[in-house]
Formats: sequence, C-alpha cells, structure tokens
Amino acid sequence: MYELPFQILEKLKAKPEIFRVDYQSLSENYRAGQGTSLTISQAFAYAIGRLPATCSVINFILSKFFLNYESFTKILDVGAGCGALPIVLQNINIEYEAIEKSQKMVQVFQYLLGKNKKIHQKDFLDFQGNSQYDAVFASYAVNEFVDKETALKKIFELSSRYVFIIEPGTPRGYENILSAKRIAENFGAHAIFPCSSEKCSLSKGDWCHFSVRVHRSKNHITIKNGCLPYEDEKFCFAIFSKNTSDLSCKNIIIKRPIKRSGHIIFDICTSNGICRKTVPNRKLKEKFDWGDELRVEE
Repeated sequence: MYELPFQILEKLKAKPEIFRVDYQSLSENYRAGQGTSLTISQAFAYAIGRLPATCSVINFILSKFFLNYESFTKILDVGAGCGALPIVLQNINIEYEAIEKSQKMVQVFQYLLGKNKKIHQKDFLDFQGNSQYDAVFASYAVNEFVDKETALKKIFELSSRYVFIIEPGTPRGYENILSAKRIAENFGAHAIFPCSSEKCSLSKGDWCHFSVRVHRSKNHITIKNGCLPYEDEKFCFAIFSKNTSDLSCKNIIIKRPIKRSGHIIFDICTSNGICRKTVPNRKLKEKFDWGDELRVEE
C-alpha cells in the first residue's frame, strides 16, 4: 500500500477532531454534486481526509505507465487541489505547473509543498497556457466543471503527448471517461490504458473501474469516523496518447478476479471487447490482480 511521505504526514498532524465536522459537510456536498466555497479549515480537512486516497490512486496509475518505460518532463496539473500529483512525483525530476480555482486549496498546497511549485489560482477555462505540455493531468477534476465538454477539449489541446483523466469509481465518473474518449478522437488521441479496444462493450448498467487499498493513519481514521486501518478507494481512469507509437496494452483485468478451486475467472478488456476468461492455476506463473495485464502460459 502507498503511504504519504513522512514530511507530508508531519505537516498534517493538526488535531483531526477539529476538522471532522468540516470533512463530513464536504463529503455530503460532494456526494450531492454541490459545489462549495471552501474555508481554510475545510481545505485542511480535505487534505487530511482525501490525500491518502488520491495519492494512492495516482501512484497506482503512474506505476502502470512507468513500468512500460514511458516518461515525460513537462506536465500541467488541472485542478491540483492540495497537491496529490506533485507529492507522488516528488522524487522525479519533472517541470511541474498547476491550476487550482480555490484560493484555500492553493494555501494548503503551498503549505505542504512550499512556494517553489508553479501554481495558478484561477478557473481552468480562463487559463492561457504558454506552450504545450508533455502530459496534462485532470485528477478528480472533470466532474467539477460546469462545461465539461469545453474543459475536456482544452485539456487535449494543451497536451502534446499524453492526457491522464482520473474520476471517482462511479457510473457518473465512468461517463466522464467515456466523454473524454469521444473527445480524444477529435484530437488524434487514443486511450492506451486500461482500454484495449476503441469502443467500450460493457453491458448497460455496468462501468469500468478499479480499486486500491489505502493505509489510514490515526488522523485519517479520526477525521472519517473510521475504525479499520485501511479503506478501499474505487476510481475510473484512462491514459490517452497522441502518438501511435506509444505503449499499448491488452487483456487488462477490469474486475476483481473470481477464485475457484483449481482455476481463476478473469474479466478482461481485449482488442475485441470485454470477455471472461477461465484460467487453470497451473497456467498462471504469477499472481494477477484487478488492473493488471493478464499473461497466461501456453
């Protein structure tokens, strides 16, 4: 399980009981799809309650990307929040630039990461990028835009190579991913992970999402009124590329594997669409989990 860096945890060691009410109200507004003007207390509550999960998700996605030996040097972080992406990337030499609408979120971002990170406090649709970026990230941001279509188009316009879209693991989050796939076609971009086929063949009422287990600190447990030392964060995502020669994937496991006596059942995304594959244990030389690329011994 991914854990927040020690220096970030130390900075978030404020008394979490102070922020518990703030976090609960934020969660209720978010689930109801209602925006809110944050106070600094609410912004800190968000950082304590959500950074472990958002960082874990970003770490999971980037690990899949970097395992395929892909990289970038200049990135734009759309809706940076309190800094999940630069926290995960802190040991990698990357030219980083961010946009965040909330002034209070920017304050928390700078408190956690210092003021040497370039961050613009403005609405993304008002942002004028000086040049294209190797990669543009929108982590839990698309659902916050009133005009999602225009925002997604601008995200793809600003990227010269890659676009990373991350959304909650809900049907609505998945609809935003499908919207991004549709808009990507207009910019000559295509999904390279986790999608193996151009069109999604999931049945109506189903949606493609993944899960990571998140370690909970004592502060995290307190602010969320939890009892377990972990939680499972569900999310949807897609990595897009504007280059046909970039990495591609196949046979991605899109649901939790079903273990049976002597075999395992996998739901996988292939170049021909979604299918279910039953694999005898003897043909599996390693453990495969939700989100992995399935490789079977012939």
